[in-house]
Amino acid sequence: MQSFLLLLISSLLWFTATTALDAGAIQDIKPRTCGNSSDAVPLFVVASQQYSDFYIATDVNLITAPVNRGYAFLGVGARVFTTQETSTVPFYELYSNSVTDHFFTISEVDRDLAITDGYTDYGIIAYIYPTQICGSIPYYQLFNPSVAEHWYTAVEVERDTMVAAGWSDEGIAGYVLDANVCSG
Repeated sequence: MQSFLLLLISSLLWFTATTALDAGAIQDIKPRTCGNSSDAVPLFVVASQQYSDFYIATDVNLITAPVNRGYAFLGVGARVFTTQETSTVPFYELYSNSVTDHFFTISEVDRDLAITDGYTDYGIIAYIYPTQICGSIPYYQLFNPSVAEHWYTAVEVERDTMVAAGWSDEGIAGYVLDANVCSG
């Protein structure tokens, strides 16, 4: 009886596997959920005390102009994607000239509210993960109401230090790849 059951189970497994293989469904058994981390690029960071402004970009040419106007180059804050990868979402850039504030978000609702508040939509700066998957780390969003300025960091200690200095912790803007961990 046991051998009959084993034969029956084996037959069913073989039939299921070959049917799935024939239907091409074997590829759907384990869908790819992570973007190719070797496609990730540096997210450069600059800031200006004079203008109370924080800015990030993946294009080094977009960082050069602010540096030439007195912004300090702070290095690479994270790694992100410049094209949509598996499981990533757009990371929108908005700017308010009236308060000299760059605002970044993965939320279309927040993007639209910022536009209503006078921010200019500069489109998609990068693609990041909406949840902590694929070895990603939190990209924290902070706000200083006294100067109407947003700040972003992947460094928890930096976030904590800024909160202690009076910045508001606005949570996690999304999830990025660590600037110090490269794969290829």
